Amino acid sequence: MLALVLLSASLPSIFCAGCATFLAYKERRQWVWFAGLSVLAGIGAIGVLQMVQLWRFAGHS
Repeated sequence: MLALVLLSASLPSIFCAGCATFLAYKERRQWVWFAGLSVLAGIGAIGVLQMVQLWRFAGHS
């Protein structure tokens, strides 16, 4: 269950990093945007994981 939560929270970041890698390989300038989106998605994933942890604590107390 924990692995599924971690994967679903970080999947947008992984996807954006993959797109940035592909565009950098093809020597296109748009890779910078996807790299920035990857960082933002990673920050969002950290926020989602913190909210999930808070809900788990609220349910078990």
